[in-house]
Amino acid sequence: MRKTMLFVWMMGILGLPLMGWAQAPYTEFKAGYWNPAGVKAGYLFGVHLGRMIDESLSWGVELNYFQRTYRKEDVVAKNVTQGGTQYETRIMTAEYTTRVLPVMAKLNYEHPIALHSPFFWRASVGLGWEFLWNNERNLELNMKDNRFFNGFGWQVAAGIGISISSSGNFFVDLFYNRSAVKSNRRIVEGLPTWDELNLNGLGVKVGVSIVGFGW
Repeated sequence: MRKTMLFVWMMGILGLPLMGWAQAPYTEFKAGYWNPAGVKAGYLFGVHLGRMIDESLSWGVELNYFQRTYRKEDVVAKNVTQGGTQYETRIMTAEYTTRVLPVMAKLNYEHPIALHSPFFWRASVGLGWEFLWNNERNLELNMKDNRFFNGFGWQVAAGIGISISSSGNFFVDLFYNRSAVKSNRRIVEGLPTWDELNLNGLGVKVGVSIVGFGW
C-alpha cells in the first residue's frame, strides 16, 4: 500500500506542470543493455515523453522493452564434405523467452558542465510498475508454460549529454533498477504465499533527445 501511495503521490507532483508550468515538450529515444539479477542480461529499447518545467528540470513518462531469448541446443553430428568443409548438425530441445516492460513516471535534471559548454550532466529518478512475461517451450516433452509477474519498481540514473543541434541532444546514462515482481499469489495453510523474481540490476542507455517534439 505504501508503495502504491508513493507512486500516486509522485504522479501528482509530476502532474503539477499541467496547471501552467509546462513549457516545451520533448521526446527521448533510447537503446541499451541491462543485467537484471533474476534474468540473463540483454538489450532494451525505450521512449521517454515529457515536458520541461524550467531550463534544468523536466518530467515525463518512460516505457522500456527488454527481451532475452535462450535456446538449448545439442550437437547430434559433425560432418565433413568431400571438399573438406566442416559443419555440425544441431537440434534445439528447448526455448525460453523473457520479456520485461517497465513503465516509469520520472523527474529529470540537466545542467551544463560549464558556461556555454555543449556538454551537460544528467540525472533522473523514476517510480512505476514493472511487468514480466516468461514463455517456456520444452520441445522434447512437447510442453509449454507461460508465467506472468508484476510489481512496483524504481530507477535512478546519471549520465552525460552533448548538444548536437539547436533542438537535439545525444546522451549516455548509467542506471540502476530495483524491483521484485511477483506472481501466483495464494494462501497455503492459512499463510500468504507467492512467487517472486528479482529484477535488481545495473544497465546503460544511449539515445537522442528532441526538444519541441512530443505531446
